[in-house]
Amino acid sequence: MTELPLITVITVCHNNADVIERTICSVLNQQYPRMNYVIWDGCSTDTTLDVVKRYEERISYWASEANNGTYDAMNNAARKVIELTGTDDQWLFFLYAGDRFADDRILAKVFSTKGLDYGKLKMIGGGVMKERAMGGDSIVEAAKPVTVIPHEPAFGVASAFIRADVCRFDLDYPLGADYALEYKLYYESGPECIAVVDVPVIITQEEERDARLLSQRIVKGEYLGVQSQHISWRWVKEYFKWRFLG
Repeated sequence: MTELPLITVITVCHNNADVIERTICSVLNQQYPRMNYVIWDGCSTDTTLDVVKRYEERISYWASEANNGTYDAMNNAARKVIELTGTDDQWLFFLYAGDRFADDRILAKVFSTKGLDYGKLKMIGGGVMKERAMGGDSIVEAAKPVTVIPHEPAFGVASAFIRADVCRFDLDYPLGADYALEYKLYYESGPECIAVVDVPVIITQEEERDARLLSQRIVKGEYLGVQSQHISWRWVKEYFKWRFLG
């Protein structure tokens, strides 16, 4: 039987005392034999670190230091993980503070999916279950086919497993660096290096509508910047729509 790969789950947080505990418990409850857990705090001024310290005996490593945004913190954490474990032959998963895994065996489920060649893959994405802030039924957003990547992300970093040896986020894209990485791997290593699994990987809270609309326009601009490496008529149409129609 093939040995399961090493997975390091990383939670990047800042002033998340109200939600960090459920995220920590979600990770520690995972039924997966080869898992590390790292918490990378951005100098929280609330009681986030008090919560972290309550679980530090079960956490592989935690740190608190200043950073230049979420993706910078994720890059720093990824480098530290490779240093601590002495290998980049592992998978990284960034579980945001407040999010939790869909169930206690989701890591084992993803890495026992039939038909996937984990030795050749560099990124694996799954779906997201979004809980409504005002209650009601949750919404499940499945990962899209890999073939959409030239035009949009197939999935976001919140539900993505990334090989440590390729996990480097481009800080030129403050909100879209995960798509920039997805796009880069698609074109440099080929579509076959990315796969999707037909299950929700995490549970998160649905974003408020006003914040969602504001960020969507900013993110769209960053996506167009990523796609400008391969300009097409479709890109030109989307650019002018974004530039002049909002």
